[in-house]
Amino acid sequence: MGRPTVLVVDGQESRRKELVRGLAEHAYEVIAAAGAEEGRRFAAGLSPEVIVIEADLWVADAQGSAAGSSPTTVVLWEGEPEAEPPDHVLSVATAALAPGDLLRSVRTVLIGREVGLATGPHVESLRGDLHELPLLELLPMLQRAVVTGRVVVGGGDLLLEEGEVVTARAGTVSGLKAFARLARTAGGGFRVILAPPGGEREIYKDLLSLMAMAMEDQHLYQEALGQLPSLSSRVRVVMGPAFFSTQFSPSQQRVLQVAHEGGTVWSVLDAVEANDGAVLADLARLKELGVAEFHEPQLTVRIVTDSTADLPPELARRHHVHVIPLSVSFGRKTFKDGVDLTVREFYKRLEARKSEHPSTVPPSEADFLADFRLTLARNDVVSVHISGHLSETLANARAAAEAGKGEFGKLRGEGVPVLEIVDGMQVSAGLALLVLFGARMAERGLGANEIRARLEAMRPRVHLLFVADTLEYLARGGRIGKAQAWLGGRLAIKPILAVSDGLVVPLDRVRGRNAAHLRLVQLLAERVDSGRPVVLGIAHADAPVEAVRLRSLLQDTFKASEILETEIGPVVGAHVGPGCVGAAIFQPEDEEQSLVAPVTDAF
Repeated sequence: MGRPTVLVVDGQESRRKELVRGLAEHAYEVIAAAGAEEGRRFAAGLSPEVIVIEADLWVADAQGSAAGSSPTTVVLWEGEPEAEPPDHVLSVATAALAPGDLLRSVRTVLIGREVGLATGPHVESLRGDLHELPLLELLPMLQRAVVTGRVVVGGGDLLLEEGEVVTARAGTVSGLKAFARLARTAGGGFRVILAPPGGEREIYKDLLSLMAMAMEDQHLYQEALGQLPSLSSRVRVVMGPAFFSTQFSPSQQRVLQVAHEGGTVWSVLDAVEANDGAVLADLARLKELGVAEFHEPQLTVRIVTDSTADLPPELARRHHVHVIPLSVSFGRKTFKDGVDLTVREFYKRLEARKSEHPSTVPPSEADFLADFRLTLARNDVVSVHISGHLSETLANARAAAEAGKGEFGKLRGEGVPVLEIVDGMQVSAGLALLVLFGARMAERGLGANEIRARLEAMRPRVHLLFVADTLEYLARGGRIGKAQAWLGGRLAIKPILAVSDGLVVPLDRVRGRNAAHLRLVQLLAERVDSGRPVVLGIAHADAPVEAVRLRSLLQDTFKASEILETEIGPVVGAHVGPGCVGAAIFQPEDEEQSLVAPVTDAF
């Protein structure tokens, strides 16, 4: 798509000239008008794709008769609009903008049109979904648009200057290694934020070379993964005959040096400067030579949960969490959640089969018995599940624990295994936080009884709120009447729901999506001490772009020590429908901080 034509309709001469001059410097065709009547004539005769108009002129001219209905319209407000504007209208509050920010806001809209990305609520960023637009497809588009700013993706970000990548950060690593790591991010939302140049340059490769490097690293990474055990395995260097008779490459020598210091595969990946794929390839070769051994972590306690926690699979694997799936039925066809039905496939079916509302079935007592037998043979178990008020899952887990009590005691040669069943009183992101905290406490060596006690002490301080984008699915599930859903849809009513004492309850309702997200953040803020750190969970139902927006609002409000992002699965998704976003918040006490924080090098 080429550069759009821009019409600036603004009675403030200095601001109008600033916008015209700044946009012209970026090679946009710009037409200027001082009043609504002149703006109408230019709009009718020149058909601009974007109109920037002063709020007083827009309101006085019957809200956009100067603009028409098809162009994207950017309204410049001295304050805030009284009501949420139509979808094709974006609002910019000019009073709080520093010099140069107004031009960046307008350019954000223009670049969004050029590359096909949605604009943030206050035109502060562009938002997208990596499922639909992978990073290595996005970056060439931003290069053509000569973008200077940041791309925030996954657990890191990239800094761009005139479309070229100059720095990258991913967790504790930076530079080329971080770029290759971010390029492997397969899903979730991203943000593009325009900003002035800044930061020391770390990357000097052109974009084409960077992309080729990242694709090669991805190939090495996937190939080596199949030859190695869990990345949480501890590496041990074997000082045998092969060690002294082998001529190691410089990269292998570096890997051996780091591995000799002790740690897991994860810690070796972070400490060695080479890209992850090359490091894993070296580790796989050293394993083949008999120079490196890998020892799976010996956990005393394993955490078990169910698929309503919506725990990302990679996170579950890394923390050795065993997930028991619920079943989802569409008519006569039944699927195992997360096994033979992915979250994205579920929402496609939900949208395609509107006359056939899905039902969910909890794991049976027999399912739990089979899983408990396998796990308890080696580990004690803390089994943390969806609220007993929302599903029979918890009741079936407890029934299995009671039925197998005598059998479980004979599974080990010595010592009776411990099985603790915990009602998480939560679902989705709220339950995911509790499961993650339990897994980290297990990695730190806490016993099953203590983990259960601590999780039960924490759960009243996990607060989960979510906004349903439509009332249709609440009506289909029988939660509200069809007439109420129809009227709510006509009025753009967005209900805010909460999990309270294990039940999903209505908390508030707001007109308009943007206002509802802001209200959700305000309600969460009332539940914690704003001066102390919190852990956040963000969940969305096939709405990664909206999740990015909510993340931005949460980061502006809270001191987040960690943010977990996940997708709302079938159990909640069947009731709230696509477009729903939610946030869970937990504020640890001082003595809990060290228990729930990420484990940098477990075991």
